[in-house]
Amino acid sequence: MKKWAYLLSGIVIGAVISTSGSALAAQVKSLIGKQVTGEYTVIVNSVTLADKGAIIDSRANIPVRAFADAIGAEVKVTGKTINVTTNAGSKETTTPVDPNTVNIFIGKDKQSLEASKKLLEDEMLPPIIKDRAALADEIDKLKKSGSTEGLKKKEDQLASYDAQIEKFNNELKQVEAALKALQK
Repeated sequence: MKKWAYLLSGIVIGAVISTSGSALAAQVKSLIGKQVTGEYTVIVNSVTLADKGAIIDSRANIPVRAFADAIGAEVKVTGKTINVTTNAGSKETTTPVDPNTVNIFIGKDKQSLEASKKLLEDEMLPPIIKDRAALADEIDKLKKSGSTEGLKKKEDQLASYDAQIEKFNNELKQVEAALKALQK
């Protein structure tokens, strides 16, 4: 009888240990094996990153190296730890850099620059230009009909499209200048 009691208690203890291990593993969050459910363009300080962000498990994930480069931070990888350091902790005061005067694409590799150029030319500019043209037509129709309902809001939206187009065109010029600098 004692043998059966030992056997039964061994089975119970084994079951408890095996289920507690899987419960502990369920608490550890990992992205390994998770499905990417979306992809987004990442814009930092009015500059579009060449690498896209991803939505994994309903959370936004951005490319650390590209993001750190955009904000002027340093990235160090040690083992499975990524350490991002900015100048915010230093005693030196830095002035913000205007992305229209400093070419942030200088120093990037050719493949990254070509990907940025393709992204701007094929994915960023065309839909905004198309939407801007449709909105401009709509504003013209409203003005011809004499209706002022919603006109101010549409004109503000048109100005926003113009600003985005100008920003993307400036980035495209910077990418092309960086590509020319690589060819020298």
